[in-house]
Amino acid sequence: MASKHVPNPRLDARGTDRAAGVLLGAAVGDALGVPYEFQATLRNDQQPQMIGGGLGPYEPGEYSDDTQMQVCIAEVAATGADLRSAQALDGVAGNFQHWLSEGASDVGSQTDAVLNTAARAPGAPGEALLETARGFTAENDRSAGNGSLMRTGIVALAHLGDAAVMAEAAVAVSALTHPDPDCADACVLWCSGIRTAVLHGTFDGVRAGLDLLPAERRGLWARRLDEAEAHPPHHFSRNGWVVHALQAAWSAISRIPVPESNPAEGVFPAQHLRLALEAAVRAGTDTDTVAAIAGALLGARWGCSGIPLEWQRAVHGWPGLTAPDLVRLAVLTAQGGHDDGDGWPSVARMPLPPGSPRGLAVPHPRDSGVLLGNLALLQGAEPVDVHAVVSLCRMGTEPVLRRADVEHVRVWLVDRDGDNASLHYVVDQAAREVLRLRRDSKRVLLHCAAGQSRTPAVAAVYSHLATGADAETALKELREVLVGGWQLSEHPQLQDAVYELTAAAAAREEPAARDTHEGRKAGFLADKRALSRVRGMLLGMALGDTLGAARGRLPADGPLRAGVSTQLACFTAEGTIRALVRGAHKGLCHPPSVVWHAYGRWAALQGIEAERIRRRWAPAGGGTAWPDGWLAEVPVLAQRRGSAPATVTALSGIEQGTVERPTTSSRGCHALTRALPVAVAIAGHDRGYWTEQARQFAALTHGDPAAQTAAAHAAVLTSHCLTSDPHMQASLFGPQSQVQQALLEGLHALAGTDQTPDERERLHAALQQADDHPADPARLANLAPDPTAPSALLGGLYVAASFPDRAQVDAALRFAAQAPDGDSVACVAGALLGAAHGAEALPVELVSRHELAWVLDTLARDLVAQLTDSPSGSEYSAGWDPHWWDRYPGW
Repeated sequence: MASKHVPNPRLDARGTDRAAGVLLGAAVGDALGVPYEFQATLRNDQQPQMIGGGLGPYEPGEYSDDTQMQVCIAEVAATGADLRSAQALDGVAGNFQHWLSEGASDVGSQTDAVLNTAARAPGAPGEALLETARGFTAENDRSAGNGSLMRTGIVALAHLGDAAVMAEAAVAVSALTHPDPDCADACVLWCSGIRTAVLHGTFDGVRAGLDLLPAERRGLWARRLDEAEAHPPHHFSRNGWVVHALQAAWSAISRIPVPESNPAEGVFPAQHLRLALEAAVRAGTDTDTVAAIAGALLGARWGCSGIPLEWQRAVHGWPGLTAPDLVRLAVLTAQGGHDDGDGWPSVARMPLPPGSPRGLAVPHPRDSGVLLGNLALLQGAEPVDVHAVVSLCRMGTEPVLRRADVEHVRVWLVDRDGDNASLHYVVDQAAREVLRLRRDSKRVLLHCAAGQSRTPAVAAVYSHLATGADAETALKELREVLVGGWQLSEHPQLQDAVYELTAAAAAREEPAARDTHEGRKAGFLADKRALSRVRGMLLGMALGDTLGAARGRLPADGPLRAGVSTQLACFTAEGTIRALVRGAHKGLCHPPSVVWHAYGRWAALQGIEAERIRRRWAPAGGGTAWPDGWLAEVPVLAQRRGSAPATVTALSGIEQGTVERPTTSSRGCHALTRALPVAVAIAGHDRGYWTEQARQFAALTHGDPAAQTAAAHAAVLTSHCLTSDPHMQASLFGPQSQVQQALLEGLHALAGTDQTPDERERLHAALQQADDHPADPARLANLAPDPTAPSALLGGLYVAASFPDRAQVDAALRFAAQAPDGDSVACVAGALLGAAHGAEALPVELVSRHELAWVLDTLARDLVAQLTDSPSGSEYSAGWDPHWWDRYPGW
């Protein structure tokens, strides 16, 4: 006599998560095994992938008949039916027949034979199928295939309330096609394992299920389980037989150790699911079925939250289901066919909680391509201009955006302490999904229900992955922009996870990649790459200046002429060295005055108010030649190479301008281009001090605050390119993204300056446009329409981010040269790219012909030498180069 049906117990949040993982776990295992079915067995060093193909052939991520048949059962189980009842079995049998005629991409020989014969038999569908299966089994000595075990997981969810009832249901559903005792026993054991995993979070239920078997068969199955635990999965090579299929799956689960939680090394216990499924696929032969069997139990143990998001995104199959559909069927089954009080999981759109805030849409403080939001934003009337949505809360069945087709990533994350079984793993996965989407140049909305706890937590970890920010800094920045509410501090486990994951992410990188910009810059100039970077910055700037002035059309041979920006930049570099020398020897120095003197020497060489300037600067008595220093002996610097009207006007007036007392109102581009060499001091000395000096250098001749700000910003961005690490960028953004990452870090560093919101938004927008629409001449012209410093900065930023690869520098400079003011834009782009990739990345045929290449090369070497070794010594110690003061007098 059948036991009375017992309702399922009410599951807590973790139990619901585990129930949600049963059908989805089976499906991802199935899709992972599909490409390798009856192929050569994979070695341990070969990684299974959801690449499709197989016997279908299947699309990447598409599951096969293993999951298709389980869906047939789930559609009945999700109504809350007792799967032992004749009505339920009729429904399952009818679904099987519909599947066979409409959707079967593959079907086992025994299942095919039984279903086809039963379709012609009289009577109720369930009874007809059962009688046909019994007849087939009686006539065939090989009727214990794996076809019922592969679909049995959902049966356990339908009968969580009572183990004995569950066992009866497992036998009844198995018997519809596979009534052999081995098949029935295997289904009982596996359902027992799944039931215990959902209710208690352990794998103990498989062996506990022995007590549910006929007494005379328990010893046999105990030995079979012992054998599975003693041998690797591939030992059970006849896994078309239900016994070997169960043993192979159990071997993969039991023999793969559960990783010990170690966030500092990026190790999470939930990774056992992936590792065990990969081991199941490596069993070979019927790979999709073994992995589907294993996946149901692994999903029950680790939950939906423990299934890699990349697999969740990919999995799909008949009849047009995706991961959220499989989760819905499983949760409804576990909940006895009922939705919860919010109508989940069947509701079309989740209701907003009482007192819900208005729609939230705030740009991420470090990446304007990431929008931070809430559920109300998605349900508002205004369109949301994004390409992808990452949801950190429960969602309904409708598309996430009504009027747009976007990629939607659903993350199982609960905002209550104690309700997440794999909290660190889930937050890490979610942040890396945002990173993946941004690497794909997609604008992303990251949201939870209120946007006040889960959203900033994941956004903070993304800050670290994308820019290297520490947890304290990232959370502080997010709190400053999420002014509508901040609830993360009320969830200490979630907040702690942010700190532990940011430390974990740093520990997982290569040593050179773990440092923030500040840490990296401390030893930058001592690094063997530093000189190449500094040379690349100065030479790249000069090539850009030359190409831009020529609109990209250079003569076929002969020297390449330097531009006026390059001439002035030479004197900025030389003046900076002299300021450092003066500081070392006198203990006190005002760098803008020293650099003003340097510009005076340039003006004298150019014949601009030469006598007046000489009277201002030449030593009394005339005993020393003036202009002094070695640059005065370079003939090219005395030749007119373009106009610099604001600089000439300021120099003609003799009095140097300051930020507080400007002498012109110009915002011209030369304020920026000639200040670029200061980036070396910012990168290798004192960032805050020398960033302000860049602003002061610009103010010497250009009084418009926007020009001064642009000069300081360009120098900071260039300094970040100088100290950027290609190894770190390759691990985060791929081989062509070092420049983008350096610029992102630089934009963040600017947040601590007096940058206005409009300036910040324009810079982020330029970087975003390079992401979305790289190398677009019309966009470049719009960003950089005139010969001003802000235009030069925006245009140079856009070009550098559009051509981030080391091999693209020549193409980048030629593209930049087509801007309305090509020399200033190309000048900035060349400095950024040369700083990131070094002199070796520059086109050698152009460098070798540039008339000031040797001057810039010498200045680069001497600037590095002065910053690292002070060749002229100091007030208290002699230097190692007795001629240094003559070359760089400290005044």
